[in-house]
Amino acid sequence: MHRQPNPRHVWLAIALAIAGMILLFATRTASAAEPLRGQALYESRCTSCHEKSVHGRVKREAKDFNAVRAWVERWNASLALRWDGEEVDDVAAFLNNTYYRYPCPPTICKVVSLR
Repeated sequence: MHRQPNPRHVWLAIALAIAGMILLFATRTASAAEPLRGQALYESRCTSCHEKSVHGRVKREAKDFNAVRAWVERWNASLALRWDGEEVDDVAAFLNNTYYRYPCPPTICKVVSLR
């Protein structure tokens, strides 16, 4: 004999599935840098000193994405910008997408065209 599922259990299962998808989406969105926000942060705080790009030097200090991020973190601390980790990631992703093109950890970068 076939039993009907308890409607409360069905609704509970649906609610848990939806909550799980929301958490998964929110986690992935929060972990990926936003280069457009990084561009806004960079332009508002850095272009006064970097009118002419220092990023096009032949002998670059930064040799990979982590080095680009480390430089952003250094200037964040030196200038007391008070950017949080996500904002540092955003600026590093913007600089990397615009100037450096180093491989970027997929947990930090997502591909966004700035042009």
